[in-house]
Amino acid sequence: MKSLLCLLTLALLFTACGGGGGGSGGSLPGPQPSPSPTATRFYQPLAVGDTWTYACYLGTPAPGASTFPKTNQILGTATVNGTQTYEYAEQLPSSPTQSTTVIQLLANDAAGNTLIYGYLANPSASPQPLASPVVIVAQNPGATGPFYDYPAENGGTVSRLYCCNGPTNPTKFGVYQVSEYFEGSHTMAATRDGYGYALGQGVMEEDHNFNLPSRIDCIITATPPP
Repeated sequence: MKSLLCLLTLALLFTACGGGGGGSGGSLPGPQPSPSPTATRFYQPLAVGDTWTYACYLGTPAPGASTFPKTNQILGTATVNGTQTYEYAEQLPSSPTQSTTVIQLLANDAAGNTLIYGYLANPSASPQPLASPVVIVAQNPGATGPFYDYPAENGGTVSRLYCCNGPTNPTKFGVYQVSEYFEGSHTMAATRDGYGYALGQGVMEEDHNFNLPSRIDCIITATPPP
């Protein structure tokens, strides 16, 4: 993401709805149909078969710079303690030729948050549930600085910091305003991985080795259909 230490300004807009009254001597209006509820839009959409592909650059993206691809995708579903979760396979590059894949079990709740429920060691393995699900992408994350830590796959804790809202680098679809989270530390100067979530579309930009000379910047090239 372009911004490292950005400030978040949240504007909460409240709309009051008023009803009209009948005039003197006129008939009262009949019952009016209730408006259809607005479907919740998630920062991390989840549907089987969804695939996000990226062009990854060493360092800051520049015209003509060499790239290598990476992919995140939803492999299927798994039930964890009665909740249907989605198998989100995330490719984590450490260099242009080396990467690992982590399969997180994710689900969205009624409030629009994305929670992690556990992991899969591989696509054919049994779920490894967490003791309790944890929010990792919040519909309303609050002011700059909240932590969204969660248990790591093989023990320990992943430190996760909500930074701010900010723009991505230019993509083939334009510049996105994204909700930015960073992992690896509670301070920006020591974070390792960064994720920029666009409402309704998922991660539009990722950063890996964020504070190292070998930083990798991955920019979206294809998204799931709406």
